[in-house]
Amino acid sequence: MLKTLSKWLLGLIACAVVFASGYLVWFKNGVNFIYGAHTEQVDHSAFSTVPELTAITGVSILSPDGKSMLENRTVVIDQGEIVSIVKNGVAPVQARVIDGRGQYLIPGLVDSHAHTLKSPNDLLLYIANGVTHIRDLGGPEERLALRKEIDQGRVGPRMFVSSPPIDSMGLIEGAFWELITFHKNTRSVEHAKQLVKEYAEQGYDAIKIYHLDMPTYRAVNKLAAELKVPTTGHFPLSMDLSELADTQQREVAHLEEIVRILIREFGSINKKGPVAFYAHVEARSDAIIDDLLANDIAVNSVLWFMESIHDQFSDLDAALKDVEIEYANPGLVEGTKDSDEFKVGWLPTYNQFEAVNDPVSDQYKKNDTFWRAREKAHHILLKAMIRRDVNIIAGTDAGANLVVPGFSLHDELSSLNRGGMTPAQTLATATANPAKLMKSNAGIIEEGRRADLVLLNKNPLEDINNTRSIDTVIANGRVYPREILDAMLKAVKQANEKSRKLNIDGYR
Repeated sequence: MLKTLSKWLLGLIACAVVFASGYLVWFKNGVNFIYGAHTEQVDHSAFSTVPELTAITGVSILSPDGKSMLENRTVVIDQGEIVSIVKNGVAPVQARVIDGRGQYLIPGLVDSHAHTLKSPNDLLLYIANGVTHIRDLGGPEERLALRKEIDQGRVGPRMFVSSPPIDSMGLIEGAFWELITFHKNTRSVEHAKQLVKEYAEQGYDAIKIYHLDMPTYRAVNKLAAELKVPTTGHFPLSMDLSELADTQQREVAHLEEIVRILIREFGSINKKGPVAFYAHVEARSDAIIDDLLANDIAVNSVLWFMESIHDQFSDLDAALKDVEIEYANPGLVEGTKDSDEFKVGWLPTYNQFEAVNDPVSDQYKKNDTFWRAREKAHHILLKAMIRRDVNIIAGTDAGANLVVPGFSLHDELSSLNRGGMTPAQTLATATANPAKLMKSNAGIIEEGRRADLVLLNKNPLEDINNTRSIDTVIANGRVYPREILDAMLKAVKQANEKSRKLNIDGYR
């Protein structure tokens, strides 16, 4: 009898293990779909070019200070480098010549907050939109291999790759986040420090911090500074903003990080009213900015996405029609839904920001007030930061809801311009500012700089939306004319169509 019972129990345990293993494989397969892994991959080699001696003649170039256009320059590029810039210059006899008369040359653009996840087709979208460098702030380990491939000539923007995000959550919550994301949950301060060492040794360009308690937050920043690896990411929600004076975190991953803490300080916006909240943000701005400036902390904007959240809440159909949804990875767009509490995706019923309450209900009105107030707080802080010349870098959080890689950086620049920046200031957030932060040899058009450039048909200093008027992209000396850029976009669109499960015709 005992022997029979033992066999029965062992069989039950074996069945449970097999079921759990099968469920885990099924679940991870679903997660990989959401991150874009099941989408057909474009043959990027079809668009490969080699660096060649190139001269752009008669072109207006952005001045090194970024404030004006210098007319009638001949820019010569060789071996991926700008080797000469001469007024009224003549192209070398053997050079490929691009007639730049009536056009405008700017540095290649940088998206300072992107997530490629498992969607390598996005790399083509960046190049097609003049984005020659991205800062990937959290994702799978294979991003390191992508970075290496691009350095060796693969078509795509150069990649600054942060570590997987580090958390210090409870055991169950942390395990869940590790299962559905690329995050790593720490069990102790010492475990977190060990992760920092491992990530530094693996060659990550920065340490990404996420949901950390204060002791772990301080320890991670301290060790990273000692290892000379910058940190970027989120603030602990429990953090007092006075911590900015002493933190060793060199970059805030979203302007939202400051807004979230200001909301916590203030209390309920619905109970106290948005006007009082705006006054609180205004009153706190100067002290916050004093610390940002004193500690040389860069602020990643991610403004357009924050603005879009209320749009997704109030009129999702209109918001979807306003973005280039056909180029976004179908896995991200379609997502999944288990309940109203857990849904991931961009489309109706899958979108976490979509209003689920009747517009006349009290809950809808409360949510509407909250999202509007949160958005306006971003604008108040941005204007104060512009006045005080805080180092702002343009980031999109590409991969988030409705944030289409490549295209979204132009949306971000438009938002920053509407938020109070001049076109020149706005352009700097995606060129010189991030280049300086990364110690990159690009971001400015000068002799000796890396040849990451965008040739435009219209002047972006007159209208920042002219960054969209792309004629040619040059990435590390490799020339991609308009016909190749269009072919990249067509290939990504076709791959998406083959991989799509849900119809999006109503949003194109």
